[in-house]
Amino acid sequence: MEDEIFKIIAAEMAGEKVTEEERGKVERWRVEKEENERVYRMVVGELGEVVRLVKAKGGLDEKGAYVRLEEEMRRRIVERSGKRESGRGKARRMAWWRYGASVAGVLLMLGVGMMMWMKSGGDGEKVTEERIVPGSGQVMLTLGRGEVVPLKRDTNELIVADTALRIMNERNTLVYTKVESKGKAEDVVHNTLTVPVSGEYCLVLADGTKVFLNSGSEIRYPAMFRGKRREVFLKGEAWFEVAKDSTRGFWVHAGEMNVKVLGTSFNVKAYEKLGTVATTLVEGCVEIVCEGKNFRIVPGEQFVYDKDSRESDVREVDTELYTSWKDGYYKFRQAALEEIMTTLSVWYGLNVFYQNEDAKHIEFTGKVKRYEDVRNLLNKFEQTENVVFDIKGNNVVIRVK
Repeated sequence: MEDEIFKIIAAEMAGEKVTEEERGKVERWRVEKEENERVYRMVVGELGEVVRLVKAKGGLDEKGAYVRLEEEMRRRIVERSGKRESGRGKARRMAWWRYGASVAGVLLMLGVGMMMWMKSGGDGEKVTEERIVPGSGQVMLTLGRGEVVPLKRDTNELIVADTALRIMNERNTLVYTKVESKGKAEDVVHNTLTVPVSGEYCLVLADGTKVFLNSGSEIRYPAMFRGKRREVFLKGEAWFEVAKDSTRGFWVHAGEMNVKVLGTSFNVKAYEKLGTVATTLVEGCVEIVCEGKNFRIVPGEQFVYDKDSRESDVREVDTELYTSWKDGYYKFRQAALEEIMTTLSVWYGLNVFYQNEDAKHIEFTGKVKRYEDVRNLLNKFEQTENVVFDIKGNNVVIRVK
């Protein structure tokens, strides 16, 4: 399984065509456990550095390029894994080496794809630029019994119909409808909706609550709510329009943050790879429980928890900057380039690398439609600031002029 995952990752970095199904496999592998996400980030980071190194040294000699690539990959992986895992024993370091060696081997097997990537910038040939637009990644519904159902966009399809519940896929929205039944109440069954990078999907829960899931997100929820609480579990980002129910509060569990509401509209951002989790309130009132402390925010405020410092903060914000994604665009105001590229990387499926640390802190103000080529926005950035974006496939290398 791991070898297949590494082949997909390496193929994408080498400029090879990768299917949505293959991307889905990688995304599911990343969220299986925390270690997989750490491995993914290490591998992508190391490969980016190595590819740039080989390209900078030349790489037109196929045999020589591969030898340098493998040697440098091994050196960097051993050096980096030794630093990160010092004191944890030889077995742990060997595990990291196994990942690094596998990827180096995969790169050697890719052959033509990697050589074309390296040649494209060094032999004077003009390479046709491909549009970088969000794809239609395969959205997956996992039912309580383990059955996995691929959801088709722009199609009306009945998923489940029984005496208590009806699940209907209505174009880009998954709708749960409770059927009036006098029969015995069944046990609570949780379903999971998984949206890949570059995708998005809407969900209407059995109580009428609407959820708009952003790219690279996952939500686990009861097929029908029972008892005194309505609870869902989120990874990633989602916009909620909670149906009012004075007798049952609605809870969103997202990483270290638990959000309680009765009926309101708000945004929750809790990607595992980000250093913060946040709730931005547009309407109503919410209570947040985090690290044993309670916070209450009102419309126009945002709660932010820093995972590293374990500090929490409530501040006034322009909510449009944090919720515009659901309306089809991204808006930035004096935002650091690193923050902007983190947001765009999730939606467009980009791998971002910085040649200069200073580039991360350059600030921009702008607006981009979610469905247009990301090059349009990056070109505007180049025109207004002293920064260059080198784009190869889905890899973006950023440097200060």
